[in-house]
Amino acid sequence: MEPILTAKIGTNADLFPDILKLYVPHGSGVLDMTYGTGVFWKRVDMSSYSVIKNDIDPERGEFSYDLADLPKEWAGQCDAVVLDPPYKLTGTKHKKDHYGNESRGRNRAWGLYIDGISEAVRVLKKGGMLIVKCMDQVALHKQNWMHIFVYEQAMKHKMIAIDLFVLVRTRARPQPHKHQIHGRKNHSFFWVFRNGGGTLI
Repeated sequence: MEPILTAKIGTNADLFPDILKLYVPHGSGVLDMTYGTGVFWKRVDMSSYSVIKNDIDPERGEFSYDLADLPKEWAGQCDAVVLDPPYKLTGTKHKKDHYGNESRGRNRAWGLYIDGISEAVRVLKKGGMLIVKCMDQVALHKQNWMHIFVYEQAMKHKMIAIDLFVLVRTRARPQPHKHQIHGRKNHSFFWVFRNGGGTLI
């Protein structure tokens, strides 16, 4: 059997099943807080899990709760939670994602991780697994280390960092500017945390 590696060239659908194989046993109850079009799950036998598909867009998933305000009765019910909020820090002035965020609200991208991780801890069982997708970015010529920020938020909730996976794009996006200041990002991250059952510090 080939080993599961921490770095992979491909798509979310290529890497996500590997993470489940290692850390989320068959039969687990999994909440995908930001299900979207289900890209993560395209190569997963979903009959092996009890998946709750949630997305704030009512046309996606089975539930349309805001990731910052999940039902109170979900507290402590999930074996695993998946979090992949809109995290792009740049964009056109009037373009909105399905959370209603415009490019002017750059701090909201960070806020989605703060709220999402907090709610994930609340709905996870003690010992449950949290899988978080994120990507470092350059915005306004400044490095934004999102994977460090996500780690710090998880540590505030006394979660345990179990693993960090790197996903490399098969094709890099073209350089939009004539003068390049920073390396063009062509990789993203999947953090895996275990809920230690602690309280917010």
